[in-house]
Amino acid sequence: MGGLWSRMTDRSAALSAMQSLFSGLESRIVRQRMLPHPAEGSLYDFDPNRVSRRSYRSGDLSPTGSGGFCRRESVGLLHKPMLGLATVKVCVVLDFAFSKRRFTAEAIQETLRWSLAPLRPDIYFIMGIAGVRDEHGLGHDDELIRALSGGPNWRACLIEYASPGWSVTTPMDGAILPALFENLFDPEPVDQKIARVDAALAAALELKEPGGFLLIEDLASRVAVGRDLVTDRALLYAERTPGLGVKHVGGDLIIQRDRFESVRA
Repeated sequence: MGGLWSRMTDRSAALSAMQSLFSGLESRIVRQRMLPHPAEGSLYDFDPNRVSRRSYRSGDLSPTGSGGFCRRESVGLLHKPMLGLATVKVCVVLDFAFSKRRFTAEAIQETLRWSLAPLRPDIYFIMGIAGVRDEHGLGHDDELIRALSGGPNWRACLIEYASPGWSVTTPMDGAILPALFENLFDPEPVDQKIARVDAALAAALELKEPGGFLLIEDLASRVAVGRDLVTDRALLYAERTPGLGVKHVGGDLIIQRDRFESVRA
């Protein structure tokens, strides 16, 4: 009975998360005002009242339903040049699925095929692959991270719901700035993320004992916040807290208390 209740609760939370993700998508797009087309080295403005939409839904999306489900939205943004007709230059695609092993290179390819990006080399596709973080997950493998860098006319990011927040994993090649993916696809205000990171740092027992440390990567996973923001807050916290420092050890970034200093509870 416990296992069944856990699955029902997970599904209900995933459905609510999906709804919050899609409900603000268009407003987040509009706030950008301009979007990049890296293949052309251009920035394009667009008319928020004239877009090209495609939608897809599968599975039972009702609160009392069961089983996996999926929702996809494609928003093509029309640019009006000085001369000529308005054309779609950039397309934002959001794909949320509640399923096992959600975050794989194969899942990215499935979204890519649905987006029609391979058939439209003139349009640049910015894609978000969303779902619920696997509670037993140990991070993403190199194959998946490489897959985010995509092809000549698309890039993708991973959007993971890990209650109570969201974490966005972006490509490493720099074609699109990580902040743009976060602005488009992350529904959680940044001040809430900052508060959660700061609270986790202040409460971390590892940082109260001499020589105690936290891996920045582990902290980011624990609080469901992107690594860059966690790194910034850890640096600020260390700067303001005597005895703490941020450093690289064996290829990992850590925040550590000096081994000769401790904090009394």
